Amino acid sequence: MKDNNANTGHNLLTPGQTAEQLNIPVSTLSRWRSERRELPYVTVGRLIRYRQADIDRWIDDNTINPIE
Repeated sequence: MKDNNANTGHNLLTPGQTAEQLNIPVSTLSRWRSERRELPYVTVGRLIRYRQADIDRWIDDNTINPIE
């Protein structure tokens, strides 16, 4: 059986996996989706998925480095 995520170069995560990675409640992701803000997401039929690359980019964009 082929791993479709490896073939497309996208690692799609569930809202639970994404929330765990960001250490936030799944309900926060749900609210962000309803408000169409913060993280981009993918719909697969009725399923919601998040791309690892988008999560990594969001973390980079929201990282604050102190001025040296």
